Amino acid sequence: MIEPVKQNVYWSSSLGGTSDKNYYISYRYHKSRESERKEALRSFVGATIGTIVPMAIYSKKQNVNLFKLKYGLKELIGVSAGAIAGGVLAGMFGENKQDKIQKIKEGVFQLFNATIPPVFVSGLLSIASKTETFNNKALRIISTVLGLVSGMYVAAKLSNFVCDPKDKAPDRKLTIKDSIANVDDALGILALSNNPVISKLPISQVLPFIYILCGYRAGSSN
Repeated sequence: MIEPVKQNVYWSSSLGGTSDKNYYISYRYHKSRESERKEALRSFVGATIGTIVPMAIYSKKQNVNLFKLKYGLKELIGVSAGAIAGGVLAGMFGENKQDKIQKIKEGVFQLFNATIPPVFVSGLLSIASKTETFNNKALRIISTVLGLVSGMYVAAKLSNFVCDPKDKAPDRKLTIKDSIANVDDALGILALSNNPVISKLPISQVLPFIYILCGYRAGSSN
């Protein structure tokens, strides 16, 4: 029997939490037990395939190789959704009903956390670019940070509603620790920035691995 992972972190929520105070999981991976090797491998392979397929489609349309893909909002949503769906579907294979439900719920959270902040950032940057007063470096940075923080907050709220519409369980709270643990999910916002310093970063090379990790985390949660 696999023992629960005790990491001195207690989480109670509609996304798979419990009122049992002996139940500990990781803020980052949301596990009540260590993943079995086959389960973890399935999740990783599924997330990898789910990432590569939309990347290949977008790369063909842009006529570039996979790691020179230019990420706009559409590409961010497509690749992240593919990675998370792939990780969850592969991770669910052969698991019990409770674990399958938890993987789906964690997948919902990961998906919203990866896509909603970029949507917010894209909208704020678009508004700033069309207003002469706000179209400057400082306010673009502020818009990016504001979009990230508000987007993560809305993502948590929306995932609570989707996974527990009748509000039968305590909501998953977006604490500072949880935000830091999951901030990499939303790093696609960097691809939307017009900052000349950020534009020099290897974002196209790094994002696929971030999304594979998002899919793996969702698929290996339990």
